[in-house]
Amino acid sequence: MKFFTASVLIIIASIAISSHVAPCNAFIGGPASRFEANPNLSKFAEAHSGILLNIGLDIPKDIKSQMMSQSRLCVQDLTLELQTDQIVNEHVLLPGSNGPIPTSSTGPLSTKTHAEGRFVSMEGTQYVNFAKGCWEMVWLKDKPAGSIVCGFELAQEVSRNGAVLPAGGVYINFPIFTRETLGIAKEKKVEYDTRFRECKDLQVEELEKMELTSNFIKKAIHFRNACAANEKKSIMKTNIYDNVPTLDEDILCIGDDLLLCKEGTVWTKSLEDRGTKRHTLVGTASVKFKRS
Repeated sequence: MKFFTASVLIIIASIAISSHVAPCNAFIGGPASRFEANPNLSKFAEAHSGILLNIGLDIPKDIKSQMMSQSRLCVQDLTLELQTDQIVNEHVLLPGSNGPIPTSSTGPLSTKTHAEGRFVSMEGTQYVNFAKGCWEMVWLKDKPAGSIVCGFELAQEVSRNGAVLPAGGVYINFPIFTRETLGIAKEKKVEYDTRFRECKDLQVEELEKMELTSNFIKKAIHFRNACAANEKKSIMKTNIYDNVPTLDEDILCIGDDLLLCKEGTVWTKSLEDRGTKRHTLVGTASVKFKRS
């Protein structure tokens, strides 16, 4: 009996290993032209001229933790006016214009701070002194989405109950689409979600069938099918759709054609990381229009 059981396990393992699942095609409709910017980059940036943005930052104590109750540094009401003059004074280095593909960026553009960000601590209302501010739009040719990146220098770290925004460069990133590219992205997101859910459901179904049958050969077949579904799910799993907004209330309309995501991310480049390619994700950002 021991020999038969061992033989069945070998059969199951052999069937699982011999399964092959072809990789699926990822979204974005093929590779972007590596060093070319979106041909409408300047026009898209001009559409933001004079816009007042009210930005909030949510910096948790531990970005990797899923606990909503953990300490957070919530910076509110940072109000910026985006301008389209090329900045000439001292400014923070930007990930696009000072990164590996500077041609994908507008270059550093000027901003005007109408209100400093603030948060409440045990000492009362505190203000965050962001300096050397500027912004850029980064958008590669043939990519459906670009990014608006607002960059600042923070001379001293800001903290609240263990949640820290470190000294150094601070970068606030919001994805941006056109109406056409967002429509395409939504369709691709639905297709991806459907295919991923089908693989997940098939894996669960095959494992249940494996448990229910007493036939060792059928167990091996169901186990192989579950492994194949899991492998296909692992190959196709991606986070490229995470920033695709699905609801109208998740976007801000800029002009006639541009759609700015209300949810973004906050990255930092600590003083120790200067001169390296490292940026650290520390939190999320939100944006809304500020009425003048």
